[in-house]
Order: sequence, then C-alpha cells, then structure tokens
Amino acid sequence: MFERAESLRLQDAFVCLYSEVYFPSGFLGFKYQRITLFATGFSSASLLTYMICLIRSTLHLQYILLITAAVGIFAGILCTTVIFCGLFTSGIVAGFSLAMAFLFAFASLYQYTTVSIPVGVVIGVSVIVAGASVWWKRVLLIVSSSVYGGVLIMGGVDYFLEDLRLLYHVWEKVYVREITGRPCYFSWIILGVWPLMVLIGLLVQFLKTGKQPPKPKKGENHRRNRSSRNDQSFQLV
Repeated sequence: MFERAESLRLQDAFVCLYSEVYFPSGFLGFKYQRITLFATGFSSASLLTYMICLIRSTLHLQYILLITAAVGIFAGILCTTVIFCGLFTSGIVAGFSLAMAFLFAFASLYQYTTVSIPVGVVIGVSVIVAGASVWWKRVLLIVSSSVYGGVLIMGGVDYFLEDLRLLYHVWEKVYVREITGRPCYFSWIILGVWPLMVLIGLLVQFLKTGKQPPKPKKGENHRRNRSSRNDQSFQLV
C-alpha cells in the first residue's frame, strides 16, 4: 500500500513538472529560445521514454523515472546546442498535436476502419511542420511553443481532474480502438483549455514577447561607434 502511494506521488510530481516547466514557454517561447528548445526536447523525449518503459519494462517506477530524466536531459541539451535539431523537434511535437486534433474531429464525424489513415496523417503533418519550423524559425517557433504548451497544460489538468480520461478517449477514437469510456461535459471543458492557451500564447508572443528588436537605421551604427570613441578619448584625456 505504501509503495503504491509512493508511486502515485512520483507520478503526480512527474506530471506537475511538465505542466509547470513548459508553462512559461507558451508565452515566452521566442524570447527565450534556448530555454524553449531545452524544454521541448526534455519533455518530448522523456514522455516517449516513460511510455515505452511502462509498456515494455518491468523495472520499479523509481528506476523508470531516473531513466526517463536522464534521456530527457540528454535530449534537452542536444536540442539546445544543435539549434536545427531543436527546431525540428518543436515542429514534430506541434505537428503531432495538430494532427491528433484534426483526426479527433474527423473521427467524430466520419468513423474510418483502418489505422493507416491516422498513422499517415500524423507522420505527414509532423514532418511538414518540422520542415517548415527549420525554414521559418521565428513564426513557427512561436506557433509550436504555444500549441505544445497548451497540450501539456491540458494534459496536466486532465490528469489531476479526470485521471487522463479525455486523452484516453482521444487515443481510442483516433486509432480505432475499443471505446472504454465516454467523456462527460466536464471533459469537453478541459479540452477547451487547449485552444484557449494556444490563443493566449499566440497573442502574447506576436504582440509582446515575440517581437524582434527594430533594425538600426543606415548610418546609425557608425554614429554610435564614433560617439563611443569620442567618449573614450575624452575619458583618457
């Protein structure tokens, strides 16, 4: 009983870490690019490692979390030092999130019977957005940080309030699995957290934190250097 309670506390701390660490990146993604790329690489790699370990590994949860943290830190450092790797990763996770949202809406209107459709859509959209993120760095970094940050915040709210009921339903609906539970009206309210956070993140970054500094006018740098040299010579005299 004690080990189960300890495992639940570790999982709660694990989920809370993701929701809180990436929350500022949804509003300051472009202004603090290095931090955003580290958070993107850390969260995406560690989440993937955590899911694989839970399915395939028989280790205790504490060891799984240690492995997950090590892989996440390595991926975060890689995405920070190699900028193109970080931009590509941010595009992958944003494209995956957008593809899942589109497929969930599409599956609610038309129920397909093959898994190849969602797999192809997810891979195609993720690669397209990732390639665009490397080419249009500023715009796509703002969009991807807002989209991915909103997903993590929505997932954290869903975990603490409904024990991932909404996310399980989305996964089963998109990938043609047996529906084990129906979401209630409160689940749809939690789902509305994602577009709300995306909208707020886009507005804050495009209007305030994501603005590029104005370029100096022609000849202004020369006048600044000349005035600084005059000031230095005056001080020496």
